[in-house]
Amino acid sequence: MIRHTLSVVLAFTILVPVAQAQQVQPIGIPISQPGEVLPPDFEGKVRYFGNHSGEISVLRSTGNEQRRRNTDCPRPDQGCPDPVGGSLEVTLEFEGSVVRGEFRGTGGLRESQLVGRRLGAECRLFDIADGSVWSGRCDSQGFMGSVESVPNAAIQVHLAFETVGTRTINYAERERRRREAIQRRWRIETLEARLAGNGPIEDRFEAAIALDAFSWQYDEYVPGSLTAIDRGRERDGRYQIYGEFALKGGGNGWARADVDHGAISCIEFWTMPGYCRAIVHPAPQPPPSETGGQDDLGAMLIPRQGDPAVQPPA
Repeated sequence: MIRHTLSVVLAFTILVPVAQAQQVQPIGIPISQPGEVLPPDFEGKVRYFGNHSGEISVLRSTGNEQRRRNTDCPRPDQGCPDPVGGSLEVTLEFEGSVVRGEFRGTGGLRESQLVGRRLGAECRLFDIADGSVWSGRCDSQGFMGSVESVPNAAIQVHLAFETVGTRTINYAERERRRREAIQRRWRIETLEARLAGNGPIEDRFEAAIALDAFSWQYDEYVPGSLTAIDRGRERDGRYQIYGEFALKGGGNGWARADVDHGAISCIEFWTMPGYCRAIVHPAPQPPPSETGGQDDLGAMLIPRQGDPAVQPPA
């Protein structure tokens, strides 16, 4: 009886380490460390770069792939884990609480896509290839947590990962900048047409000031505030025109322009009295695209490998 009891205890002691999944500790800062939480209605992309570490066990063949026997594995089911680790790059796209993304890495981690949801700064995402769960904190500063496979999956993944946010694109902010760029281009084109037109010299004078103001670094011209316009006496088709205007930072400025046979030849400002120079014509910037391109998040941080990474055989 005593011998039988000792045999049971010994067998249990041997089997326990095999039955328990290895607990992988997070690599760096804990997932509870606060970052910049994304707004609940945030729509945009965040790119993360970091590393991963853990193990992968191939319990049985998948698809047409035949398992190769691992002679170093003493387990009859050949379910010994293989250690993996290396760099990791993840791109997540947020649509409110819905999250979609993709990842790739080195050291035995294959590429795949993710889909799931977030609550506050906590994400729970599913790998569409094998259903493994990526859970952890996801915000603008980083994405860190663990990867665990669903029970009984042919490939068992147990990983810890830590990444930092390297680039964030806010779709709303991008749209705002796009609209601003379009409005700026439209205003520049309108002012250029007014300056080159045959309208009253007062109107062309105001257009010249507004165009030049695009290049000002310390003051901003208030459009439509040109007053106290004084036109000098014309001699041989030449004369001067003077006016004052308001500045957005407070106070007033003035400008004086030389007009030669109906065209403004140079303009003088209160910041440099006595110096009549050519009008600075701004160059309109192309607006950001509405949908964004492949290079929205910059160049890929991990160089492509010649051969794609695959799950290590058992």
